Amino acid sequence: MIGFDRPIRPRWIYDSLLLAEPGQKLTELNLPFEEIARELTGKEGKRKVRTVLFRCFLRDPANQIRVRDKLWLKELSEQHDLAFMTPIYLFFLIAGTETLITIAEHIFRLYEWGSEINLTFLKRKMVEGAGDRDVVARSAGSFINTLQFFEVVRELDKKLMLNKPLTINEEQAAIMLQLWARELRHTPQIDLNHLPPAVFAWFTWPDLRAVARKYNGELWDYQHRMGGEYLVVCS
Repeated sequence: MIGFDRPIRPRWIYDSLLLAEPGQKLTELNLPFEEIARELTGKEGKRKVRTVLFRCFLRDPANQIRVRDKLWLKELSEQHDLAFMTPIYLFFLIAGTETLITIAEHIFRLYEWGSEINLTFLKRKMVEGAGDRDVVARSAGSFINTLQFFEVVRELDKKLMLNKPLTINEEQAAIMLQLWARELRHTPQIDLNHLPPAVFAWFTWPDLRAVARKYNGELWDYQHRMGGEYLVVCS
């Protein structure tokens, strides 16, 4: 299991994407990141946050010393403000990180919106299922802190509460569905009847069938067949 060692803030993601250039050496971003993550103190803490953020959003899987050649999230960040991009970042982060999907599955199995999250209990249940106690403990704690930065979890009377899902509009939903197909699942076809809750339940979605119809012929081909509703996303 690859750990998620440090929490990250939406603003750090936004500023890093605006700064990075496709194909750029990641080491060239190390010093500028010091200013981006100015809330952090200590070189080691900044290094670990930088490692997590770069791995999840910038690093090319085929050439791990460079930024990805195709960086659609950067283009989107240049076109939209941080508030618009924040739920998109959370979606991309969770969907692209197996460790976070596993934690999310446990969270939604154990808790409902508006209930208290017992972090110790969550970690214990994860260790029972996945083992690797140190990685699980660090990753669960860092993910919960990240969810606080995204305002999905909040602290109330010294208790961690599963606050509420992030509300998204039709344009954000269309972007997230395209990301799901093109960059996260690497397949052009999406079945709207089989979207994993561990990824999709963090958001209050508009009517996805209305979204599918709205962008049909522009962003995808909306098909009904074999008892399913499919989007065949344009490349």
